[in-house]
Amino acid sequence: MFPHKFNLPQEDIYLNEKEESIVENKSTSQSLEIEILTGLWTNNKVLIDNSPTAQILHEKNYFGELLPDSRLELSIIEALLLVERNRLKIHTNDGNQIRSDQILTKIAEDDPQIWIRYLVYRDLRQRGYIVRLGYGDDIHFRIFPRGANPQTDIAKYFIFILEEDNAVRLDLLDKITKQSINSRKILILATVDRLGDITYYQLEQFSLPLNKNKELNW
Repeated sequence: MFPHKFNLPQEDIYLNEKEESIVENKSTSQSLEIEILTGLWTNNKVLIDNSPTAQILHEKNYFGELLPDSRLELSIIEALLLVERNRLKIHTNDGNQIRSDQILTKIAEDDPQIWIRYLVYRDLRQRGYIVRLGYGDDIHFRIFPRGANPQTDIAKYFIFILEEDNAVRLDLLDKITKQSINSRKILILATVDRLGDITYYQLEQFSLPLNKNKELNW
């Protein structure tokens, strides 16, 4: 495995914060202000009732997954970004509004890396990428270029997140590298320092050439 610094391309912003708050109604050529949604925090997910705004979030902005009952289910990371952008308010079952820092504190008890993953998710979205969750602890995110459809198209990058100065097992890096190669994805290692700054590295697999003409002297 050989890591080298990688300048993750900046996509043209698909929908930035200002554009996400205004949606053009093509049938009437009018711009409609999007409402601030209310979500229910349950089982470390956020559920939003079906509405035109929720449909836009899913179909145009690629947030969440639609449930059989037509509600929109957001991961906590997705919900936190929408709260930060003043697009969403989160309530508990008893009807009380809950702040982002309260959610982070609660989840961090079982998932200490939640804040690190959120920083990377937010950075990728700000770069204009469509970001979907990955596969467990091995692949944290899958990202698609602008114009892709996550339902039918294939992700371009796999993202693995590592907090700076934290150790990571070589066998795990080897595993996710092979997984990326087999899936024909570019594997990106996202490192986050103590200030929250993110640096991206591309991780590639290589084999050392074997010199059959020389004997090893131990």
